[in-house]
Amino acid sequence: MKAVYEANSTDEPTKHAKNKDKNEKRKSPLRIITSFMPILQWLPNYKWKEYFHGDLIAGLTVGIMHVPQGMAYASLAGVPPVYGMYSSFFASTVYMFFGTAMHISIGVFAVASLMVGACKLRMLPDHDDISGNSTSILGEGVGVMEFTSALTLVVGVVQIIFGVLRLGFLTTYLSDPLVSGFTTGSAAHVMVSQLNKVLGVKLPRHEGMGMLVRMVRDLILSIGSANITAVIISVAGILFLDLGRTYINPRVKRFSPVPPPLELILVIIGVILSVTLDLHERYHIAIVNTIPRGFPMPAVPNTSLVPHLITDGIAIAVICYMFVMSMGKLFAKKHKYKTDATQEFYAVGIMSIASSFFPVYPVGASLSRSSVCEMSGANTQLYTIFSSTLLLTVILVLGPFLEPLPMCILACIVIVSLKSLFLQVKELPRYWRISKYDFAIWLVACLTTIFMDVTKGLIISIVFALLTIVLREQWPKFTATHVDEIPPQHVPEGVSVLKFESPLHFANVTLFIDKISDLIASSNAEDFSSPPDCELGPVPKDIASSPQKPGLTNSNVPALLSGKAIIVDCSAMAYVDSMGLDALKEV
Repeated sequence: MKAVYEANSTDEPTKHAKNKDKNEKRKSPLRIITSFMPILQWLPNYKWKEYFHGDLIAGLTVGIMHVPQGMAYASLAGVPPVYGMYSSFFASTVYMFFGTAMHISIGVFAVASLMVGACKLRMLPDHDDISGNSTSILGEGVGVMEFTSALTLVVGVVQIIFGVLRLGFLTTYLSDPLVSGFTTGSAAHVMVSQLNKVLGVKLPRHEGMGMLVRMVRDLILSIGSANITAVIISVAGILFLDLGRTYINPRVKRFSPVPPPLELILVIIGVILSVTLDLHERYHIAIVNTIPRGFPMPAVPNTSLVPHLITDGIAIAVICYMFVMSMGKLFAKKHKYKTDATQEFYAVGIMSIASSFFPVYPVGASLSRSSVCEMSGANTQLYTIFSSTLLLTVILVLGPFLEPLPMCILACIVIVSLKSLFLQVKELPRYWRISKYDFAIWLVACLTTIFMDVTKGLIISIVFALLTIVLREQWPKFTATHVDEIPPQHVPEGVSVLKFESPLHFANVTLFIDKISDLIASSNAEDFSSPPDCELGPVPKDIASSPQKPGLTNSNVPALLSGKAIIVDCSAMAYVDSMGLDALKEV
């Protein structure tokens, strides 16, 4: 209801605000709980007839995708394939209670899996998994489960701290060019790390600067010893997935919002071929091997490992939150609801801490699954019940049936999922046209991620992006406004209109004064030498009140100017400090 106050009752709004503040402080425990658990807000108002069918279809569709992607991304992280399914199950189930994004699919995804794999390679390398020193930084006797659980705990604690401090605004510094360049560079790491499975060879993994170059070198040298059967299966699998997405899915969309489960179909075909042809024994094809049946028992994370994992934990926490928030905002804008940045920090933090008691690793939101989820008709996070139920069925019952699955099939799933990330390179011409700074951010983010490791690439990218903010403020654009900019605008001879596209402050006042001085010095002295009585006049009311942006025409210039002059367009000056004010007076 819109409140209306009398003109002489100026104190009423103040009283109203004070009463509102008191009411806010007196929130009942129930209101506090419901604000902290959004499910208690939308579930009582759930429209069963309108929403249930869409959530059911979306849940089953996403659940089918969770199985092959969970195993594939777990292999990318360097952990047993079943860990991927555990991670997606526990995290998505917890997020359903605390998240504000209705259409995203929580679970394993490529970038976080890659970062976990890089951290494991450095902290807990296998004896035959890395060239050079294979000594574990975490000490002897530390297993993969202890490592991933402790890392997930660190990620969750960091996200909770960020939420308490209300640091959601920090993600605004992760601009679209930065994220695009970083994920493209990460995709290069992901693809190269999967090519050894495509070739059917086992290669040492590397870390540090130039690791990708060394991995490519090893791949080239190993081509002669490639397993031809693995290569044939991989090529066929990649073609099946890519052609299916390109030609089959668009045709299916004409009569069904649910895309065919190509990845699951490929997994089933792979299992059948592996069992029928005995690929592991006869052709030496690496397979998934053991997938334990049943539910894992919870265990308290090894907190003694936490100090070693803080740096990686912070980077992974930021990336996981960034993917959750960016995709949440995307679908929230489309479906006209709002996401809460602080609540999302709590949601992903709680899900990570709760999941850390099981054999899991850090997760976030998957672009491919979230897109399918939204297109399949999801309306709320209730769809998670159906996807988690299907995933739980596989974990409890069907897991052992996936043991013969060739690892190269999982590599195919990962590689094809990277296509959209590599296509982000098409954005470069657009960034070049719009902003050279954005173009530079994209290149720096991509190249540093490629030629260094993922964590260092992210840090350098953020630092460079912050540096460009300083550069934009220090050396903003200073352009002349001409006829082409606004249709009715006309700049008469002898009048120059300059637009300073930045706030005017101590860091750029020198540039501001120098640019105007240079313009006067480089122009014809006669054009800018004004008579003593030259001064700016008041803006006529007909121009000031015009609904259109005022222009300069021969008819109204005399009212504005009594001589020739420079007009400074201050419309882009969001603020002016004391030195900026002095500079305006000086010019």
